[in-house]
Amino acid sequence: MIESLYILIITSLACAVLGVFLVLRGLSMVSDAISHSVLLGIVIGYFVTKDIGSVLLIIGASLFGVLTTVCIELLIKSKRVTEDASVGIIFPLFFSIAVILITRYARNVHLDTEVVLIGEIILAPLHRINFLGISLPKALVQMSLVLLINAAFIAVFYRKLKISSFDPVYAGVAGIAGTGLYYFFMALVSFTAVSAFESVGAILAIAFFISPAASAYLISKDLKITIFLAAAYAVVNSCIGYFLAVKFNVSMSGMCAVVSGLTFMITIAVYPGGIITKMIRYIKNKNRFSRELLILHIDNHTGKKNALGELGYSTIREHIAWSDRKLKYVLDKLIKKGYVYRAKERGVYSLTETGKKLSDDIRKHYGLRVRENDMAKIDTGRDDYILAIYELIEKKETATNKKIAEILGVKAASVSEMLKKLVDEGEVYTENKSILLTESGKIRARTLLTKHRLWELFLVEYLGYSWQDVHEDAKALEYVTSNGLKDRLNEFLKKPMHCPHGNEIYENHPDTDKLKKLSDVSRGISCRLHKVEDDRDLIEYLEEKKIALGDEFVVKDIDDFDDSILVSSATEDKHIAGKAAVRMMVEII
Repeated sequence: MIESLYILIITSLACAVLGVFLVLRGLSMVSDAISHSVLLGIVIGYFVTKDIGSVLLIIGASLFGVLTTVCIELLIKSKRVTEDASVGIIFPLFFSIAVILITRYARNVHLDTEVVLIGEIILAPLHRINFLGISLPKALVQMSLVLLINAAFIAVFYRKLKISSFDPVYAGVAGIAGTGLYYFFMALVSFTAVSAFESVGAILAIAFFISPAASAYLISKDLKITIFLAAAYAVVNSCIGYFLAVKFNVSMSGMCAVVSGLTFMITIAVYPGGIITKMIRYIKNKNRFSRELLILHIDNHTGKKNALGELGYSTIREHIAWSDRKLKYVLDKLIKKGYVYRAKERGVYSLTETGKKLSDDIRKHYGLRVRENDMAKIDTGRDDYILAIYELIEKKETATNKKIAEILGVKAASVSEMLKKLVDEGEVYTENKSILLTESGKIRARTLLTKHRLWELFLVEYLGYSWQDVHEDAKALEYVTSNGLKDRLNEFLKKPMHCPHGNEIYENHPDTDKLKKLSDVSRGISCRLHKVEDDRDLIEYLEEKKIALGDEFVVKDIDDFDDSILVSSATEDKHIAGKAAVRMMVEII
């Protein structure tokens, strides 16, 4: 019985490879017409030869398949009948004539219309021939030869078939694929359909022609891939249909046709543009829109006089007009993701810092006006990431997602998402698992640092800030400082070389190659403190040690256990912790 499966697979492949071009040309129903009308060619061939096994029956059937195509084309070209109507006129006419001739003049001949339509695949292995000294089912040998002919035809005329299938008008004008190729192709379709009659029947032949090709076309628009996918569908449909038919003791041809239809329905449901996929996408978009709407609602009322009254649960539900279930679901999602929190003492909902940034992104995405007091927040997220990467590179450390997440206090997933955006914007690239800045990214980082350090110097020198308290306000100012204001501030401060922490202002002092970490200085070397990291704890530590920028000292000793350093200045010796020394940049003198 396994030979029946082999016949099914070979037959389905022979039909499927041609079916791809039928589907592309919009000739799916023509295959149905041919599959029925060739019966008239078989009947007439029998009347001529009086031999049910004569090869003239196949030739006559193939000729009637081509004749069917010609008649349909003539009706279409007359412009009096549409394509679907012409198919509906021709094949019932030819098929009905065949049935009448069989019932009238060939009652005693083995031409069973039911077998021709439905087929008896389980009986096909009983009709055997000797092929190269091996006894094989006749249908298997016959369909294998048909498959080879079809495959050879497609391989030889692939380019012409491709062009004529996608643009038949252009192919005709350019003379790439003429009428002769078209009718030769339809003759192959007829020959394949006739060859499949005795084993699988007309109904399954139609299913093998159309279902695999239609399923494959939904998945891919690349012709080569579509052909291979159609072949894969044909094999899978045949195997599943065969085993189900054996299990439930039903018609193999019928079960294979059912499976072919079901696989097409499954494909049309789940492919990227399918019903289920669209439904899933709709639900996701609906949920995303609900979250965005609630975030904007909370953001719009935050900071207003009536915020306490507007941001309570009952008021939000009344304004947005959602059910309790939906509002609780969306709020829970936003709270779990860290975008929203509920102040228990006041009973109102507010946005977290992450939620505020998301609100800004939502406004930008939909082209909404960003509130004036939020203008400084638009790009701070990207800038913080760029500065974090630049800081790691400056320290000669490898910038990784984990280190960036630690510096910014965010999750690794957030880092990955932002880095994708920065890569797309041409600010960042990766190399050997290290995150690096492009030239554009470096310029952006240095511009931000220049703005920051100019403001630090201004706040210290003109507004009386201490050097450990100046960082946060300078950071807020850098984001709202245009390049024009930066240049004016630089001129006003007479193009200073350093900020209060000793860090270079890049536009005025770009060369930092001569500086070394204090931890890298050898014993007995004299140096001058040039700059320190902009960190409040470090600055307070140095103030307690009475160490200031510009101080000169000699490295007397280095503790190998904790890396602490003993330095000698003009007045006294001082111990500097190892973790502080690596963050102090000195100039060798």
